[in-house]
Amino acid sequence: MSTEKKNLEPGLPPLLPETKTVMDTLMAADLIKKALQLAVDQDELCLKEQIAITEIPSSPFGEELRGKDFVERFTQMGLQDVHMDEVGNVIGRRPGVGPEPRTKLIVSAHLDTVFAKDTNFKVRQEGNRFYAPSIGDDSRGLAGLLQVIRMFQELKIQTMGDIIFVATVGEEGEGDLRGVKNLFRDPNVDVDAFMSLYWCDPSDAIVGATGSLRYRVSFDGPGGHSYLGFGQPSAIHALMRTSKVLCDLEVPQDPKTTYTVGVVKGGTTVNSIAAHASMDIDMRSTDNNALLALRDKVLPCFEKAAEEENAHWGITDEANKVKVTVTQIGNRPAGQQPHESPVCQAIRAGLLALGLPLHMYASTSGDHNVSLSMGIPSLAMGAGGRNWKMHTLDEVYEHVDAYQGPQLAFLMACAMSGVDGITKGFLKKRAR
Repeated sequence: MSTEKKNLEPGLPPLLPETKTVMDTLMAADLIKKALQLAVDQDELCLKEQIAITEIPSSPFGEELRGKDFVERFTQMGLQDVHMDEVGNVIGRRPGVGPEPRTKLIVSAHLDTVFAKDTNFKVRQEGNRFYAPSIGDDSRGLAGLLQVIRMFQELKIQTMGDIIFVATVGEEGEGDLRGVKNLFRDPNVDVDAFMSLYWCDPSDAIVGATGSLRYRVSFDGPGGHSYLGFGQPSAIHALMRTSKVLCDLEVPQDPKTTYTVGVVKGGTTVNSIAAHASMDIDMRSTDNNALLALRDKVLPCFEKAAEEENAHWGITDEANKVKVTVTQIGNRPAGQQPHESPVCQAIRAGLLALGLPLHMYASTSGDHNVSLSMGIPSLAMGAGGRNWKMHTLDEVYEHVDAYQGPQLAFLMACAMSGVDGITKGFLKKRAR
């Protein structure tokens, strides 16, 4: 069986005429050709930065060291208004030269990792393969972000629209997108498109946002001895009663909607009536309405389970009842966009211009969720090279044709923002 990936581009609607005109004009310009060559010439420099970034420790809610490093890097590279915001995002602005109101494009990558603060991030090399936690996700994205900035700065390329470069915090799991949630806390925020350099393969376009809701459900009761206290309600038994609902839930296939109980904890010894038990449940969908409908099916079953456990033993005294507490531990909104969206047009046109296939055109969860859920054109994309075993201590990055990632991101930014003296961009100001 062939493992060759299929090029998805021929199966998509044709690019808009304006998209093709803008990209063709860019690719014919000497200044843009020089910038694309610069990415090739500085490929090893970008790799060195990637290794250096990887070896700066970063953990959930522990991105400070990488953040301070990026404040210095953004400042040294000549971005304007460089600062770290109240949650730790590092932001630098490259103003355009077009008339106001100018379009505003965010290009980002994330500073955090999934690993504990005492993790060994030292990079090990074997040929063109590099091994270390976070070497690809998202150290490659951060290094690619720096390379895109360099392509603009060193050749003094003036875009018509503003480009805002951001190194975000809190993208991974328990971070719950806290960095981008802070960026977009104002529903009228002046941003017209959002790009996230999220992993490696530039042929992957993440154009949809899979939403998720996560809850920790805790059952607590008096507990007791398994023999002498028999007749007291059990926190574990109450939790088990939820299986009547959770194990037989039916969810839609389109839009794809999923759920799982990923963690169950409880009890202390085999001869005890459990005083505490808990579960973590994850629910996902590409559609917010389907996600909320699933939530509304699931959440009532927890209170009902506690009531059934208490009723089974005839417990009426509030002090002796099993009680349930439901705590939300994750909330990532879903979002979709049409093929005509400027970010979808930009990545497809950029791949065609560079002679690269489109291997993935799909939905997943990441920093782009928040902005896309607000109707802002948004995507996640690869920053170059290849990687696998993400989110493990054995993560691998393969440095092959890695310059293509920064080239693609640069072309997309130019096509949407426009370049002074070459072409207007096709990104439009968002209605507010």
